[in-house]
Amino acid sequence: MKHRLLLFTCLISVNSFAQSWEQTYGVGVENTGHSLQRTSDGGFIILGYTYAAGNASADVLLIKTDEYGMEEWSQTYDDFLNNGMYDNTDDKGYFVEETSDGGFIVAGVTNEEGENSEDGGLDILLLKTGPSGETEWAKVYGYPNNDVAWAVCQMSDGGYAVAGYTVTSPWDEEGHFKEVYLFKTDANGVEEWSQTFGTEEMTAIGYALEQTDDGGLIIGGRIGPGRKIQNNTSSDAYLIKTDASGAELWSQMYGGDYFDTGYSVQQTADGGYILSGFMSESNENLTDRDMYLVKTDGIGNEEWSQTYGDADTREMGYSVQQTMDGGYIIGGTRDHWPPSLGDSDMILVKTTEAGSEEWTQTFESEEGSEDSGYDVLQTADECYVLIGTTSNEEGSDAYVIKTCEDGTQPVSFFSPHSSERKLEKVVDVMGREVNPVPNQILFYIYTDGSVEQKFIWN
Repeated sequence: MKHRLLLFTCLISVNSFAQSWEQTYGVGVENTGHSLQRTSDGGFIILGYTYAAGNASADVLLIKTDEYGMEEWSQTYDDFLNNGMYDNTDDKGYFVEETSDGGFIVAGVTNEEGENSEDGGLDILLLKTGPSGETEWAKVYGYPNNDVAWAVCQMSDGGYAVAGYTVTSPWDEEGHFKEVYLFKTDANGVEEWSQTFGTEEMTAIGYALEQTDDGGLIIGGRIGPGRKIQNNTSSDAYLIKTDASGAELWSQMYGGDYFDTGYSVQQTADGGYILSGFMSESNENLTDRDMYLVKTDGIGNEEWSQTYGDADTREMGYSVQQTMDGGYIIGGTRDHWPPSLGDSDMILVKTTEAGSEEWTQTFESEEGSEDSGYDVLQTADECYVLIGTTSNEEGSDAYVIKTCEDGTQPVSFFSPHSSERKLEKVVDVMGREVNPVPNQILFYIYTDGSVEQKFIWN
């Protein structure tokens, strides 16, 4: 029998007691991390999808961790169209939220193997679990149209609102029109109402959703002319505000003359909204994208906007959150086009309340890996947690990193250290000096004053 050695490392700052760590997760050969939320017990819930070896279809992947990123349980979910009799569906989770009963709600997409995803093969998936990941119910919506859900939020009445897109025209060589799709269910997933948003001869997609203080909803996404938003067409970032019944109150578009989009939206402390995504600076938008941040007032009027990025890289802001100091943290991906020019990295940008850049940091799991960041949040200790995916020739894993202070990369057990740094002693959680052994949390104290928390499991 083979034994697998797993190592978890956490760097502790002795001065601030802030804790940084990084961890990878996966159950198959290809694993993707897409959404992250803090849970009521102080840990985290992680959502993505996974491909097992030899399996061409994906399964939803849900992982619960403690506050240090240590896995407590994981579950996979599949075959929502055939009552679990056999696995022939492609099932992906895009957004997760803890529910008021301590369980979790997952939004994503499912499609029958062999069906044409451009011609009605995609359907919206909504999955409700208990606190330990056990399935309570699963629903599929949208057939026979081509429908995808990118976001879900629990409403104040215990039901769920879901946002994404629905196809409104047959597929042809020019593509097909999409409209933002919003629907509401009761607490058991039974649909109560639905709405679509867009403009004639335009394609619109909803990527983000949040219930607002007035009980309504705010949707973030993009809108552009033509049957198919391609990289060679124009597009604008898009906000839609609705009442509690999904009726549109107002909508606004933001951006320049080229290809721009919004991926994440949040209501701010002053009652306005913050929207993140990317902006293209020219027609050569494949090579020239910057993170895009737009601040609006309560009715969507732009107050300011900023872009962040370098001329020789592409930066996409997939997630934004207002921070405790009134500023903003943006999480996303920095890559190159073409990819042969360099590896991709996870990226964090911290701004002031007015959008001025305070610092930017990039992260990679190891040299030569391709790393993509998607979802970010600030923790109670004023650190930041970013989820994404790391991949190499052998496969990919969900990748989560917690970083403190100015967003510097956490120290990994395998990272090089100064030759002046030497191990002074190892202590257990009670502060007693011990010899390192598996299956317990240990603190490695070094002569330079740094401390690493490690857990070795055999």
